[in-house]
Amino acid sequence: MSKKALSADNQQERLPELTPDYVVGLVDGEGYFSVSVSRDLSKTYKSLRVRLVFGVKLKESDGQILFSVKKFFSCGSIWKKIDERPTFSDCLEYQVRDYKDIKTKIIPFFQKHPLLFESKRFAFERFVDIAKRFEARTHLTDTGFEEIKKLARAMHGRIPRDYMPISAERRMKI
Repeated sequence: MSKKALSADNQQERLPELTPDYVVGLVDGEGYFSVSVSRDLSKTYKSLRVRLVFGVKLKESDGQILFSVKKFFSCGSIWKKIDERPTFSDCLEYQVRDYKDIKTKIIPFFQKHPLLFESKRFAFERFVDIAKRFEARTHLTDTGFEEIKKLARAMHGRIPRDYMPISAERRMKI
């Protein structure tokens, strides 16, 4: 067999066409919506930064499907993450970081094709809320920045300080 027949370009040409339902299921299981916020207070300026990222991360052996996901959305990049820990696998990660692509492709897709898992839907709803605030440039004020920071923490499952855990008496086995 020739080297060309085994090349990544040739393999990508043979990848299956994905359906919206398949993409929703893959993202429900292995995808993420992430927001990072940072504040840089230098001596000469103040920078309030918000970065939105959509991604799917898989073991390298399963990662070829990510090339189909990239083709499906017509945007994003695929990265290889090498893990040198003995019991861990190298990964491939598909990410969309460009805000224009997130706004015009990722958000409309998941609004039209809702995620099935409640936790993933919750993260997506916060992601959309933050994207709208980012678009309106509210993150450029201290108050707006703090609101986005709070939403991002909630989106990532961080427990607010006023959270009270359910007591043992109120828990029930189902």
